[in-house]
Amino acid sequence: MVISTSASRFGPRGWSLLSALIMLSVLSSCGDYRSEETCGESIPRGDKGRFIVNKEGFAKDSVSGVTWYRCSAGQRYSNFRCKGDILYLNWQEAMDYATEFSEKSGVVWRLPTDTEMQSVTEEACVAPAINHNVFPDIAVENHWTSSQGLHQDIFRCAVNTYSGRLSCRQARNVAQPFMLVRED
Repeated sequence: MVISTSASRFGPRGWSLLSALIMLSVLSSCGDYRSEETCGESIPRGDKGRFIVNKEGFAKDSVSGVTWYRCSAGQRYSNFRCKGDILYLNWQEAMDYATEFSEKSGVVWRLPTDTEMQSVTEEACVAPAINHNVFPDIAVENHWTSSQGLHQDIFRCAVNTYSGRLSCRQARNVAQPFMLVRED
């Protein structure tokens, strides 16, 4: 009775607004309430998992044999941290950057494949869903992969480092960060 009385004070619009607020309250309570543990909380300090790291900023995956640069492209590894600004490039620019970087360094670097990028994600944690002991300061964003996906040419693939999920519906002209890998 209180609801209809207070709503009637505001006329039909008040009733619509009140109904909308009640519906919003009901719908918002239907969420998933499991707590998501951050990787910073769940991965013990110093635990590098299957990676062998060095002081130059490289992490070799002992399973795949791929070597990762421990920071996002544009940053440098120094004193156990990633320093500098992360590069945000569209997909083609990121691919071109890896080619140019390879030519200048004399070592073939490339963007990781979907499988490689997902292989460094952690299923048990989020924010980022990547081992922070191996990849410190990784941005919690979509990161380009080298894969083109199966959809229209306007889309490319990226892995969201918050959750570790892959999406091949990323507009290729959007600027996003990326990582670099090399074969040894």
